[in-house]
Amino acid sequence: MRKVLMSEKIDDAGIKLLQENHFSVVTSPATDVATMKKEIKDAYAVIMRSSELPDEVIDAGKELQIISRNGTGINNVDVDSATKHHVLVAKVNGANAFSVAEYALTCMLMLSRKIVDDDRLVREKKDSLAQYGSMPNFSSKMGINGNELRGKTLAILGVGKIGRQLAKFANAFEMNVIGYDPYVKDDPVKMYDSLEEIYPIADFISIHMPLTPETEKMIGKKELAMMKSNAILINSARGGIVDEEALADALNQHVIAGAALDSFKPEPPAPDNPLFSADHVIMTSHIAGTTAEANQALGTGAAQAIIDFSNGKMPEFPVNPEVFGTK
Repeated sequence: MRKVLMSEKIDDAGIKLLQENHFSVVTSPATDVATMKKEIKDAYAVIMRSSELPDEVIDAGKELQIISRNGTGINNVDVDSATKHHVLVAKVNGANAFSVAEYALTCMLMLSRKIVDDDRLVREKKDSLAQYGSMPNFSSKMGINGNELRGKTLAILGVGKIGRQLAKFANAFEMNVIGYDPYVKDDPVKMYDSLEEIYPIADFISIHMPLTPETEKMIGKKELAMMKSNAILINSARGGIVDEEALADALNQHVIAGAALDSFKPEPPAPDNPLFSADHVIMTSHIAGTTAEANQALGTGAAQAIIDFSNGKMPEFPVNPEVFGTK
């Protein structure tokens, strides 16, 4: 039986699909280079989640034919190395679009309505709540009544499947939706040619772009200073797109009103990451695209890519299709 190595366990539905197609499925005991080099030696395929797959691990996979990414982003896989070794890289597009868009909207609501601050204050002041007479009076005194999304401007940076799903949600909340994406030709929302035009007018900015040399630290001190003081920034894409130190400073100095981050650089974030002590920020553990429903779709999608490849068929979403059939 051909061996499929998982760097980290995928959804059971994906594992079952592989086993039904006569693959032996093994989960690596760890994701460090030494362990992965040992485990990949006899693997026909490898499924990657968020851990790194560098050149030296790919080089150790003497039987390796295909790398299947359990997700959309491929910044954790050395694609150049895979191409050099004639190993096909495939990914899964759109399987978690609803999940990530839903996460972004949830964070927008929580920050706009000041849910996190309200929860904290209610707990902190539980012994003195009675002196306010009523909970609505407490909310008014504490300044935590919040704002509606209706009528606010949402800027979506990266208008792919996730961005388009988020636009649908935002339209239902009667928001004004604008976008930026130099690679989108059929404009699903009002598009802008430059980010400099967007930052001063957006109440919410939601990032849905890959981490590339062009997008790394795309939002830093200069860009944050261009935003409205009531702006809320959501990054459910990739760590590294936002300068985390600059963002922490902007939050603490009230340059912008709030932020939510689901990914970091490095990941997990270091204990001294300044965002841990920043004001009005939601930090989550890369959960935007990992609902039970999304995980199942991702797992089966990653598995299907391997099954298709083994049957001589190009997977649905190849990254380096030029190597197909060359090994």
